[in-house]
Order: sequence, then structure tokens, then C-alpha cells
Amino acid sequence: MPTAPQTTDELYRALQENDRRPYGRTRTVTAEELADAAEQFAEPVPLVHALLELQEAYTYGAEPRKSPVVFARLLTLFDEQPEVFDERLRHMLFWRFKWVAHALRQLPEIPLASLRQWLTEMRDRYEKAGLGLQPYYGQAYQLAAHVGEDTTPAYELWAARTRTRLSDCEACETCERALYHLTAGDDERALRTWEPVLAGKESCQEEPARSVSYALLPLLRTGRTDRARDLHLAGYRGCRRNPSMAQEVGRHLEFCALTGNEARGLELLSENRNLFEEVDSPLDLLGFLTGVEVLLQRVEHLGHGELPTAGYAGRTWTVAGLRAEVRGRADDLAARFDARNGTTAHTDRRRSRLDRAPLLEALELTLRSRSLDDVGPGCPPPSPRPPAVRPPPSPMSCPNSSSTQGSRRSRGTRTPTPAGRGCGPSSPPAATPTPTTRPWARSYSCARTCWPTRRAGPARRTSSPSPPTSTRRPRACTTTPGCRVTRRSPAPVPCSPAPRSRHRATTRPRRRPPR
Repeated sequence: MPTAPQTTDELYRALQENDRRPYGRTRTVTAEELADAAEQFAEPVPLVHALLELQEAYTYGAEPRKSPVVFARLLTLFDEQPEVFDERLRHMLFWRFKWVAHALRQLPEIPLASLRQWLTEMRDRYEKAGLGLQPYYGQAYQLAAHVGEDTTPAYELWAARTRTRLSDCEACETCERALYHLTAGDDERALRTWEPVLAGKESCQEEPARSVSYALLPLLRTGRTDRARDLHLAGYRGCRRNPSMAQEVGRHLEFCALTGNEARGLELLSENRNLFEEVDSPLDLLGFLTGVEVLLQRVEHLGHGELPTAGYAGRTWTVAGLRAEVRGRADDLAARFDARNGTTAHTDRRRSRLDRAPLLEALELTLRSRSLDDVGPGCPPPSPRPPAVRPPPSPMSCPNSSSTQGSRRSRGTRTPTPAGRGCGPSSPPAATPTPTTRPWARSYSCARTCWPTRRAGPARRTSSPSPPTSTRRPRACTTTPGCRVTRRSPAPVPCSPAPRSRHRATTRPRRRPPR
């Protein structure tokens, strides 16, 4: 933000402009600056809008530690000046009680008693405001599922209640219901529940990307491989490189590992390498790292542990090395969540994902599927190109002009590039035969190579060409001793030595005498 807003109108315009930005660090930093700028105004309403924008940036920017702090200030403003909050602001305030409950579950350093205390605060606030408790029971069910308790009572209390204005959107609630059946082991019922979301009839900011990532393996287990392929290709595009959807990316990596697409999984991991550093949510990071470990474990099991792969910044990684690093970090996160919750739910879920056997030997996802054998010790090699064919040497060409620049300029051909483009050791260049040039033609060949073409229009070649004329002051050739040809190009082009002759370099050569 170049300058801070000086009026409330400028502040609102800046908030609207920032709202159009994608979630990420840029939007979050701008929201922080706008919240600081809103402090200078005597009116509290602009500050409320700025704080709401800041909390949204934290929530969808994968920074759950900061979201409750901003909401605590909003709640203080509501208690001190309730008249400032109109119907719309009041609705947004009570809606975001659920955001805070979700953020606190993602932080293992928050005690379980504090999570339950926050749900009690939410219930009391809703009852005092005369609001329905269906959203509260929904959060209570999600906490029970997170901890690993018996979810049946909490699910029935939530699912049997009528939806209210503050309930989650239909797509999100559909996903929660399907996950309940999936956890119970009923794939068919879970897929039937998911159908409105998977078919595109229900959607929101997080859906259907979240539901698709969960539905991939049930689709494979029930034999719907074509549907799983289509949803993977479409669903991955909705969550790639998004820090707030790191768990979804991890499930797509797991899908690749269990369908014989390990090479594609490594490509997707490289595309999402930013998630190793940008995900601030420990729960999201745990889900992402577990999916990464499933992929790396499969690749190493197939005997390719030495392959290079993308990982944490600051060093190069192999599959085996990154797997060991990821396993240590993920085990630590799972242990921290289990210690907070007093259960072994997260460790058990992690072990269950790592112990899954491949569901298919090979599922074709793209037209040009790659295997791990196609992945070399360096970066993936490009598609092979036919070698460039050099024309036979002309007696009018410079015998020593072997550089790429000179060959392209004089003949218009491209020098073949070694396969790999720097990804591995390149093969030595093939020896170029030295063309035979008549002594009487050397002076003119030097002129033809060193003189550039005209600035205007393409170069023309006739049966008896002549050096072009130029109005600019030419520069003498500095490469070959004894060459008296002048040129305009700043980079000297090597040419053959011109022996002293009574013919100047700019004159036409004599015709070859008949034999």
C-alpha cells in the first residue's frame, strides 16, 4: 500500500480493492496496514470493517494463530458499543464464532479445556441473542470427531436440528455428513451423501475441492475409476499451491501413490513445494505431510529412494532423505495433538493412511503417463527432438566461423542442443568438418561473414552477392589479424585470416579459371 488512507472513503475503497485480491501474504499484509490506518478515525465502524477483513485474511491465509486475537477485539467492541453493529455486522460477528472454534482446534498448544470453554461461550452468546443452536452443535460434533471420541451422540444432536441463518452452507454440511459415514466404513452411503457436491449442485469457497479430495479413495474402492480420475484432475486445480488447502493437496498426493502414478505425484509435490514453508496451521501441515510421506514411502518401496525431489528450502533432497525428515516432523505433530486431546486418534489415523496398500496397479490419468523409470537423476528430461541437419559447407562460407552466433547469422541453422538442458552431463559436440575454401575466395568469404545484413528487411542472397552499404560508421573487425573488413555488430564474429592480396576485401572475387 503506497500511502495510508486519509479519509474513511479512501479506507473503504482500499478495503474493497484488497477484497478482490487472492488470499495470501499480499492480501494479509495489506489488511494489517488498513487495520492500523483505521485506528486514526474517531468512528468505530471503519475499524470494525477493517478488523473483519483482517480476520478473513488470517483465516483463509492459513494463519489460525492470529484469527482469535482479532476476533477478541471485535467481541470487545461489540460488548462496549453494540449500537455500532448493524444487522449485517452482527450477523458476520456471530458467524465467525465458528471460525474461532475451527482455528483453536488446529493449534495443539491450546488446551482441550479452552476449546470446550469457547464452545460454552458460543452457546451462551447464541442463547442470549435468541439465535438457534444448530451451529453450536455442529461445532461440538466436529470437536468430538477431532478428538477421537464417540461421535454418534454429537452427530445426532447436530444432524437432527433445523438449519438456521448461521448454519454452515449446505455444501460444507454435506461434506461433514459424508465424512461421518466414511469414518463408519460405509463408502456407498458416503458417496450418495456427497453426490450433490460432486455433481456441482452445491458449492462454496472450500467446496467441492474438499469433498473431492476425500471422495477419491472411496470411488476407487467401489470401482468408479473413471469418476475418480476426472475428479482428481478437476479437484486438484482447485487446491494446488493454496496454503489453506494443504490437507487436500496431501490427499491428492496419496491418490497418486495408490494408483501407480508415483511420477505424477512427484511432479505435484514439486509444484506445491511452497506449502512446506507457508502453512502455519499445525493440523493442516500434519495432513499435508502425511500425504507426502505416503507418496515418498511408495516411491522408496519401488526402489527409487535416490531420486531427487522437492522439499524444504535450503538444501537438496532425495526421496529417502525427505521421507525421513517428513516422518519425524509428522510424528511429532501427531504426538502433540494426541497429548492435548488425551487420545491416540491422530497417530492412529496417520498409521492407517501409511499402511494402505495400492488400490490399482496403474490408472492412466493423462495422455502421456510417466513412470519412475522415466525420472532421471536430474530434472525431468524434455521430449526428444530430431537433430538439426547441417547443410553442406559452401565454398563462400567462412571456414573458421564455428560459433553458434556466426552459424545462425550466416546460414540460418540452429546448433543442436544437448538433451537434458543442463540437467546432467552433456555429450561432447560432434566434430564439424572443415570446409575446403579456395585461396582466391577467402578475402570475399571474410567480407561476407563479418559484414552484417541490412537493418531494414531480411537479408537477400543472390548468385553474385555484394557487401551491403551502410550510412553508419562501421567498426573494424578485431578478431582476425590482417582482416580489413569493417562491421557494425558489437560482438565480433571470427573469420578466416585474409592473406595479403592485390584485391581488397570489398571487391568481387575473380571467377575460377576453367580447368
